[in-house]
Amino acid sequence: MPSKIPSELIGNNLKLLSLPAVVEKINRLLEDPNSTTADIAHYISQDPVLTARLLKLVNSPFYNFPSEIDTISMAVTILGTRQLRDLVFVTTVISQFTPHDDVNFDLEAFWCHSITAGIAARVIALNQKNLNSERLFICGLLHDIGKMIMALLLPQEVITLNKANLNKEINIYDAESQIFGYTHGEWATALLESWHFPASISEPIHYHHNPEESPEFKTDSAVIHIANVIANNIQAPISKDDDTLLQQAALDTVGITQNDIEGYYEQVYELLDNVLQMLYYDLAA
Repeated sequence: MPSKIPSELIGNNLKLLSLPAVVEKINRLLEDPNSTTADIAHYISQDPVLTARLLKLVNSPFYNFPSEIDTISMAVTILGTRQLRDLVFVTTVISQFTPHDDVNFDLEAFWCHSITAGIAARVIALNQKNLNSERLFICGLLHDIGKMIMALLLPQEVITLNKANLNKEINIYDAESQIFGYTHGEWATALLESWHFPASISEPIHYHHNPEESPEFKTDSAVIHIANVIANNIQAPISKDDDTLLQQAALDTVGITQNDIEGYYEQVYELLDNVLQMLYYDLAA
């Protein structure tokens, strides 16, 4: 078991695990009382590659706006600065981390699963009242980021974990606790706290395998649990995890039925290829 808790180990590797620089700059602009939305739009527009990615995404079926958005200034006006900041984060974080080859960490499988879960979480939220679809998309996208952090910081332990998973010796969540001392949900929470993300994002990620234990965001945690199961049923699971079965309590918490879930699968499939192309394959090319 590692001698350091996640927050300490992450704190010692802040350079490796920092937010994408462009997101940090936008955060500083958002916190500056003298900056304007025009300043943020101008800063983003200076990066033609990022601008093209963002405009492609906001003009895709994912948002389905009635008319074309052809400038970052227009995107800021329609989406707001914080939502646009979140989109910048989404389009940059995917290429931020690359575990060592020895770990045999399948980046494509990881991000395809994560993006699918993000789409599923957003679909669920859009079909319900009083759920924040954009925030839940971020939660879904990052729900397994703790696995990435473990692979980056503790590669030898991940190799041991992979062997236990392959041999089906133990439930993967229990194996993480035994080998690392903490689960991937707890590792994710430590990372997100170092990035100063709010509890409304870190808590649903922390508790997506056991949403009933979420102290403050049970409904959002249940949404991410359901989104993870949907993603596991669409994409090949990235681990042989006993916790991929849908919990009835999670459905009850969100207020949906199994029949609703079947409809959500169709909506996810309608968006999936296009969003995977934009958020992963175009960036990996």
